[in-house]
Amino acid sequence: MSRLNERSPANWRAFDSASGWIALLLALLLIVLWMMGRGPNAAGCCAVPSAAGTAASTPAATTASAAAAVGGLAWGADGKVTLTGNVKDEATRKAIIDAATARYGAGNVLDQLTVNANAASKVVLSGTVATEAEKRARGDWAASLYGPGVAIDNQLQVKAPDAGAAAKPPTVKIYFETGKVDIDAKDRDAIASVLGYLKANAGAKAVLSGFHDPRGDKAKNEQLAKDRAKSVREVLRAAGIDEARIEMRKPQETTGSGDNAEARRVELSVE
Repeated sequence: MSRLNERSPANWRAFDSASGWIALLLALLLIVLWMMGRGPNAAGCCAVPSAAGTAASTPAATTASAAAAVGGLAWGADGKVTLTGNVKDEATRKAIIDAATARYGAGNVLDQLTVNANAASKVVLSGTVATEAEKRARGDWAASLYGPGVAIDNQLQVKAPDAGAAAKPPTVKIYFETGKVDIDAKDRDAIASVLGYLKANAGAKAVLSGFHDPRGDKAKNEQLAKDRAKSVREVLRAAGIDEARIEMRKPQETTGSGDNAEARRVELSVE
């Protein structure tokens, strides 16, 4: 008879009780190890994402995942950008939106992207921009956003100059009588054309240059040229042009022309 068969029922119960406690302790130990990420299959179940995995979800690291995007970037007159078309998955969609928001600011990106695993690799840029340089810059930005695997079809339109805007007027010459600083009616009409442009273009400024001939006292001639330029300045100021937008340049001497009338002038130009 074996030793097991020689045990009494009381011994059997003691053995079963000890085995149960050992099994319970082992089970608790496994649970603790599992919760600490050290148990079986812990890496696949509850492991904390690695640094590489986290970086892949950020806009800066999703260029490759965005390579299966098709759609467009349309800029409105209000400066907002609209993202349209398809992307291959939700992660790519979020990465593109985050990158656009970082570039143009919260509230300036309108999301119209949809998820489509069968999306082709092309992006169409549409809308209107102010300059060719801005068109190129936005094309380069789109290329950096979607990555080298996506073709960029840059159809942005450069805004044409306003047909109603007046062209910059040519330099106006205001002539004066000998020793006089008064402006006659004809020259006031010439000044009016410059005034219209200055009023319509707040960033433009008027430049006044007085001239005098080489005869006589140079200091007096220069002062006379300054006073004539001041007369023109007063016409501009009276019309509402701020003095900060009027530049008075040093009087210039005319030499070799032999035309005394041409020497008695003030030139009014726009910059």
